Formats: sequence, structure tokens, C-alpha cells
Amino acid sequence: MLGLGNALTGGAVTESALTPSDISGLEVWYKVNKGIAGASNTSDAGNMVDGEDILTWADQSGNNNHGIEMSGATQRPHWESDAADFGGLLFDGTNDGMALTSDVVISANEDFTVMIRVKITDFTTSAKAVWGNSAHDVMKMPTGAKKINILIGGSGASVFEEASDTFATDEYYIITLTRSNGSSGDLEVRVHGDTYSDKSWDAAESHKDADSLDIGYIGVNTPGALEMPGVIKDFIVWKGTALSSAERSAMYTYILAQDY
Repeated sequence: MLGLGNALTGGAVTESALTPSDISGLEVWYKVNKGIAGASNTSDAGNMVDGEDILTWADQSGNNNHGIEMSGATQRPHWESDAADFGGLLFDGTNDGMALTSDVVISANEDFTVMIRVKITDFTTSAKAVWGNSAHDVMKMPTGAKKINILIGGSGASVFEEASDTFATDEYYIITLTRSNGSSGDLEVRVHGDTYSDKSWDAAESHKDADSLDIGYIGVNTPGALEMPGVIKDFIVWKGTALSSAERSAMYTYILAQDY
């Protein structure tokens, strides 16, 4: 397994830090407070202004699949300088979203992992898309703050629903969707954040979907559809790899330890 390397220090064996690029199959990596640019200011220069429109979010995977504005200036997410939300992209829930330069296409029967750190600030109205590409491929959060709906390939939505656990509107969660076992298409959703520690959401269910998946947007399903109110701080996709529990744990540690 890549990335779980060890280093010898004074005769002792210590586990080295694991980053997203140490895990095989890294396809897209939008990193908190990194490579975010407005019309003239950037996160890297440290001169972003509160409420500034975001034009691009640079892909850190090396694949140059950057996050870009959708069809117009009115649909741009914004910079948020509030301490709790600093370093992420603020989506107002009425029209904002961000497109990928090129859609991430996962083949049928192919393992994958999608990990996103997100805070959704309103669950009282219609369902909100966290990422997706039209009605055929989407992860959305319905009203009630208990469900995560996954649609892959256009039919047969997988509904991950907890009986009593819910998402808060003032907390960040790292939500991870994995598909494993090839043509079996075994799906699992894990939630990490607030009071949940790598919680298997709706663990009693056994969801499967081996269809192809197409991801073209974050914060919306398509421009103007299922707009999500809230903040996204990290978005990472691995093709061909279903993260193990050890790799998920390492990613939680890495993501939450970023200095910004």
C-alpha cells in the first residue's frame, strides 16, 4: 500500500505522514486555502478579501483539472474570512457553484473514493447537491439532515439514512463515499466530524451500484440546480482506489492538521 511508509529515527520506527498524493489513483485535489484565486487576489498571496468572487481553485493532484467558474459571474462562490470558515469556498445556496475543467469519469465496475469536507447551513428546503453532474450522478443532502442520497448512472438512488443521528448546520464534516469490489459495486458512506468519528452512515444497509459515475460540479448538481448553501474546504477524488480504514484515518489527520 502506498504512503504508509516508515522512517528509522535513532533505531525507532515511526510512521511517516500520509498525504492525498501518496495514495494511488489521485485524480482531483482541491485543497483548503490553496490555489484559490479571485480576479486579482489569491489565497497563496494572502490578500483575498471577504466576499471576493472565486474564479478558480487550482487542482493539487498534478492533473490540472482545476475548479473554474460556471457560466457567469453571478454563479461564482465567494471567499469567506470568518475564522470558522476561512480557507474554504462559500456557496450562497441560490445560484453559486463551481465546475471542474474536465469531468471526472469513473468507469463502470471501477473502485473509487470521493472525499469532501463541507458545512451545509440549511436543510429546511429542497435537497442540496454537494457534488454531481446532472440528475444522473449526484451526492445530495435532502431535508431533515439525516440522509445522504447517492445516484450513480441515472437510476436506483442509494439512500443512506440514520434513524436519529443528524447533521448540524454549524459543523464541518468530512464525508467519504467509497465503491469497492469491482463489479459488486459495494458502496459505503463514512462521516467524520462533530460527534462522529469515521461513522459508517446507515451501516445496516448494503448499497450496491456498479454503474459509471460522472462528476462535473461541486456545490451544485448542474448550474442553477440543487444549489448548496454552505462552505466547502476540501474536495478529493481517487480513481481505482477504495480507501482503507487506515488510509481514511490518515486523510482525516492530514486534512484537519493543515496550517492556514
